[in-house]
Amino acid sequence: MKKFWNVTRWFILVGLVLVMVLMLSTPKRPSPRIGGGLQKQLAGQFEQKLEHLEAAKQEGVHGQTESFTAEEVNAGIQDMTANAETVMGTGRAEDAEVKIVGVNFIGDEAVGQFIVPRYGKDIYITMKAHLSAKDGYANLELTSAKIGNLDVPVSMINPRLQQRLAEPQQKERLKLPEFIADMRVEHGQLVFVEK
Repeated sequence: MKKFWNVTRWFILVGLVLVMVLMLSTPKRPSPRIGGGLQKQLAGQFEQKLEHLEAAKQEGVHGQTESFTAEEVNAGIQDMTANAETVMGTGRAEDAEVKIVGVNFIGDEAVGQFIVPRYGKDIYITMKAHLSAKDGYANLELTSAKIGNLDVPVSMINPRLQQRLAEPQQKERLKLPEFIADMRVEHGQLVFVEK
């Protein structure tokens, strides 16, 4: 019996080490990096499409749609966060500041990758979700999640994510422009629908 427990202990130790290696490993980026010149051009396209939707709303046209590629969205995010390093920090010491690595759109799902610094190490979190609009805010329905390269059950992450997104400071970051009625991912692109 003692030999059984010794062998079992080693299997558990090896399993824990494997889990830690998978959690701390750097996963593949969901989207390629964008170079400086192309980034400005794509950010401009992102902004022009938003302006088109806003103009349609002001002219009284309803239901206009615009589709955004992952590259345009990533460029827009880079442009918006150029001066601000953090996107989800709450200012509380116990909460790490989350940084966006990139997003991609596959089929009808959005894939987002984020970095959460913990204990001096960058932890990569990759999430897939269905996007929609609800009461003027972006809504995420999580479908899968990874920490590093380790698949994690959605039920383990979703409650904490939804709690965090419901915090007033975070909720304001999810507020959609007033001229946006709905959003979704369709055929690998983000689609905004004007009111």
